[in-house]
This record gives sequence, C-alpha cells and structure tokens, in this order.
Amino acid sequence: MIRWTYPVLAVFILLVLSFGLLLTIKEGVEVAGLVTPDHDPEAGRLTLHMKNTTRLTGGAPQIFSQLKESIPYEEAKTANFVPTAENWKGFVKQSITADSQAKHVIVVSADHENALQWALPAIFYAAYNNSPLVFSDELEANRELLKGRKIFAVESGNFNNLEGFGEVVEISASSPAELAVQLAKYRDEETEFGWGRKHERRNGYFQYVLTTPADALNGLAALTLAKSNSAALLYAGDDGGLPAITDSYIWSQRSDWFVTPSEGPFRHFWVVSDRLSYKGQSRLDFSVEKSPYPDMGAVALGPMEAIAIIFIALGIAGAIFVLIHSSYTLPEVMVPIKIAWTLGAALVPVLGVILYLNAYRRPVYFEGMMTRWLRPPGIQAASATMMGFGYGAPAMIAVAYIFAYFGFPIFFSEGVNDTIFWAGAGMPIMMFGMYLGALILVIFLVQYPMKNSMMEMKDGMILLKGLKVAFLSMTAVSLGMMTVSWWMMMSHIPMMPKEDDILWFGTLWIASFVGFLVAWPLNSIMIRKNIKHGNR
Repeated sequence: MIRWTYPVLAVFILLVLSFGLLLTIKEGVEVAGLVTPDHDPEAGRLTLHMKNTTRLTGGAPQIFSQLKESIPYEEAKTANFVPTAENWKGFVKQSITADSQAKHVIVVSADHENALQWALPAIFYAAYNNSPLVFSDELEANRELLKGRKIFAVESGNFNNLEGFGEVVEISASSPAELAVQLAKYRDEETEFGWGRKHERRNGYFQYVLTTPADALNGLAALTLAKSNSAALLYAGDDGGLPAITDSYIWSQRSDWFVTPSEGPFRHFWVVSDRLSYKGQSRLDFSVEKSPYPDMGAVALGPMEAIAIIFIALGIAGAIFVLIHSSYTLPEVMVPIKIAWTLGAALVPVLGVILYLNAYRRPVYFEGMMTRWLRPPGIQAASATMMGFGYGAPAMIAVAYIFAYFGFPIFFSEGVNDTIFWAGAGMPIMMFGMYLGALILVIFLVQYPMKNSMMEMKDGMILLKGLKVAFLSMTAVSLGMMTVSWWMMMSHIPMMPKEDDILWFGTLWIASFVGFLVAWPLNSIMIRKNIKHGNR
C-alpha cells in the first residue's frame, strides 16, 4: 500500500491546484471580446454604445446636430452654427461665456495651421468653467482682461509675446495628446484653473470627449458636452489607436468599489471620431470598468494580488528546487518524506527551502536499516511539522477548491437552520468541510500506510494511532490557517473572492504559511511527548 497511496494524494493535490491556478491565469489574461477593427457604421448598436463609451458617428455637422437635439439645456448651449476650419475661432468666442470674477485667463494659439488641435483641450475647460479665453493674436486688444489675472498659456511652448502681461504659467507638451493629458491632470487651486483629474483623486463622475488631432473639428462640435457633462478632452491617434500617454492616463482613471459595483464614481467616454477603431473603443470601455478594490479586476493588479502572486511564485519555485534536489542528492530519504517536503515548500516560500537544507545538511546515524539525521530541537520540530503540514495543508486547499468550484452541499432543514443558523454562513461550512475532507484523506492515504509500514499492530490500533497524529498535526496547522484566512477574507477583502480569483489562492497560501508557523512550536511539544519524530 505504501508504494501508491502517497503519490495518489500528491497527484490529487497537484491536479486540483494546477487546474485552479491555470483557470485563474486564463481568467486573468482574458480581455473584453474583440470587435472588428473597421469603421462600418452599420455594424450595430454594440459598436456604437458600450457600457462606458458612447460613439457619435459622422463629421462635425452630424455631431453638432445630434448634440443640439439631445442636450437642450440653456447653460450648455454653444454657438448656433457648425464649426469649420474657417470659422472655428468665432464658434469658440460665441460658445464661451466668461466669468467676470475669474481669477485666471487662458491664452491659446491661433496663428498656425494646427492651432485648433493644440487649443481644443483648453477650450473645453474654458467652456466648462466659464473661463476667459484669449487667442494669442489678440493679446493687445485684451490687455485689460489679462491685467491682474494669472495667465495660463496652453500650447506647444512658443508664447514669447506674453512678456509684460503679468504672471504667466506655461503648460506645454510635445504633442496634442500629451497636452490634453497634462491639462486633464493639472489643477491650480488658488485660481481654480484645471480639471485636476489625477489618479489620486478618487471622487467625481468624470466624463471625457475623445477625438483625434485630425478630427479636432468633431471635438469642437461636441463642445456642449464640456458644460452639460463636465467632459474634458483627450486625443486618440489618427491611426485609430490610442497613444501611450492617453492609454496610460485612462487606465489610471479606473475607479474601484468596496462593497458593491453600484457604488460610484463612474467614468464615461464620448467618442467623436470615426478614425478610432472599435478595438480602441472597446479598450476605452474596458479601461474604466469598475472592479473590486483589493484586486482591480481581471486586467490590473492591486497590492494584495501582487503580494499573492509573488508569494505563490516563490513557493512553486521552492517546491521545484526541493523535488529536484532531493531526487538527486538524497536517495536514502523515503519518497513520502520527499513529497511532504516538496508540497510543504510550495506553501512555505523561501523558509521551506531553508528548513529543508538545514534538516539534511546534518550528520547521519542509523536505526536498523533506516537513515536518521542528527538535528537540533528547533529543526526536529520543523521537520516533524513539515511531515504533517506537507500533506495536510495542500489537501485542505484542494478540498476547499473543489467545494468552491462545485458548490458546498447544504442539507440543513428549516428547523436545523433555526437553531444553528450561524453554520449556514459559507465560511464556517467551508472551513469545516476542508478540514474534515483533508483529515480523511491524510489518515487513509498518509498516516495509516506510514504507521502500517513501521509498526506491527492490528489494523484498528494503527488506524487509531494515525487518526491521533493526523488530528493533532492538522488541528495545529488549522489554528493559524483558519484564523488568518477568516481575518483576510472577512476584514480585508470586502467581497469574498471566487475560486478563479488569485486572491482566493493567495489568501489560503498565506494562511497556510502562518499555519505552519503556529504548528511549529506545537510540534516541539509532540516531539518531547514522543508522539512525533523529527529526525527522518
């Protein structure tokens, strides 16, 4: 029996945990469904309106007409004519009602071919905030307006003609897309200039109009959204993709929920360019999809997830090292013990490898045909702990995963639920089920065969002794493991992680590590009582 029971349990654990981790990786790398990259206006509503993105098709006249009809608010009205390459400056002047009490004034360029591309992000803020806006070729005519106010020059960085007009702050960039992102982040509290939409700001229902530099007129036609929807302007690329600076910024705008996805804040994009591919639009939509605070969803990592991944990766690496090292350098060690050290090292990253090396880099002696190692008491206790922990803790995780994946069978009647209703909570049932299931596996597949090969007793006595050792070992591990997993899942992860969430594995992995640390000193007592041995 001893030749096959240990590998059976090890293979069971390996298959279950491998399946779970691979499923988690698969779920983690999957992204929103791909859509065709063309710009077919007949492709359907799905491509025009997603959860977080609305697309307005056509050129400036069509966009202007759609928004004029759908946004009737008086305060959001813009000029009553469609902006063109020739009249866009007049459109801006008629669309912005300047606040006479404003503490700042915005200066934008209007004297070169691509002036609108550079000016548009500032025009959107001016429309939203009723900020005075002056074109760079009309500075002298607006000297009184500039006087006494802080001047924000928004352009590519060539405002030498502003000298002598007062305090000037230049906001410049190497591209219109970079300038738009800078302005979306910028905030001067003293003069109330700038959107101030940084990553650190976690409140506010932010909206954005997204166009391309080549379609800047489309963006200007959607200027009413600056007032009606507090929409800042961002740029996609003329090639249909998203520039790195824009892509990075929109992902930083992803908001999280603590208890339920219905919590705010939310983000929304208005796409007013037919150049943006539907792949780019779907990326916009997915970038601001709300997610639980601890893990940030399927395509981004929160700090707890990052720690869990590093922890699990180090554990797997340690297990591989122990397996290879023991296979080639310790032929005298029994296979069941090698398996225990390998599985234990997986759940006790780094420390497991250190203890393994300390356990076997020792002088040896012999008890009959058995090789033994001379170890100090602390290492004996660690070795004895690993013999029970190496099978027990991974088995508990494997059993818990099976329950989580298929669902825990609950057979309580209404009368039973009335008296022990607390047991109906998923967490206590899960803990009891994983403990009991793993205990049965360890008794029959580990402790009984091991005792049977080492002792000449009746089967009943051997089974009883195996039950005693397994119960003590797994209970000692569970004291730390269950407590920490409860604390993490109930106190620090507001929504219970599912079985395809790395936090599910990470919580139990870290809890197992703590369980080992708790069981280690308790195994010292069992060694002194001659219940367990730590020199194998």
